[in-house]
Amino acid sequence: MLSNDVARLRALQLDDLDALAESADDLDLALTTDGDAPPISLAAARAFWEGIILQPDANLRYFGIENANGEFVGGCSLQQIDMRNRHAELSIFLLRQEQRGKGVGLAATRLLLQYAFDVVNLERIYLGVYAFNQAGMRVYERAGFRYEGRLRHMLCYQGQWWDEWLMGILRTEWQSHQQPPVDGLRPWHPADESAALDLIGRLLSAAEAKARLQSWLHHLDQPLHSYQVDGKLVGLALPPDHICVVEPTHAATLQMLATT
Repeated sequence: MLSNDVARLRALQLDDLDALAESADDLDLALTTDGDAPPISLAAARAFWEGIILQPDANLRYFGIENANGEFVGGCSLQQIDMRNRHAELSIFLLRQEQRGKGVGLAATRLLLQYAFDVVNLERIYLGVYAFNQAGMRVYERAGFRYEGRLRHMLCYQGQWWDEWLMGILRTEWQSHQQPPVDGLRPWHPADESAALDLIGRLLSAAEAKARLQSWLHHLDQPLHSYQVDGKLVGLALPPDHICVVEPTHAATLQMLATT
């Protein structure tokens, strides 16, 4: 139905039931996607997924995810669809650990956003992600989601309390992300990540650069902006008065733009 070079979204099939039901034994997956979900039997898990497959709900659009080799690797959905206010919650999971970290989740998320905005004609997509799910947070950042809030101590996992981050993306933001980043001072574009890490990496280690960039992306009232000249990222700023990092030759210009 929807595809790119890395993933394909299609309707869930009865042939998917065994793999879906077996995933109910994955505690980490359950905590990542459902929070404090009670354990369920294999039969109950099969019945749950069979109901979704055989009784489609207009307010719940579920897709199976296939990788580039045509293997069924997971599922994604739009839930709580509100057609009057045109918003929905996005959910995604990959069934097995070895299928994660290969770009399939990001590719599927981008396809689902395309479906949400182009086909269902929604205005806003949102989700919640627990703070321990760093891989998920990076996927959503790269898909263009912005941090919108934080719910403190929402989950107790492995003896520690974890916050839940709320993220969202608007239609206009998604549309702008379909185009290459433009020159000048502008809102953060997902395609800026690699160049931004290189820029920050001149001052910090690679791991510290990733952590610092994510901390800037977490700012709720001061969204991160990028400054690009001749197709090259040369600075990052949290307007109106916080210059994060900049190449020296462009410092004066960025300082002026970020404070106006």
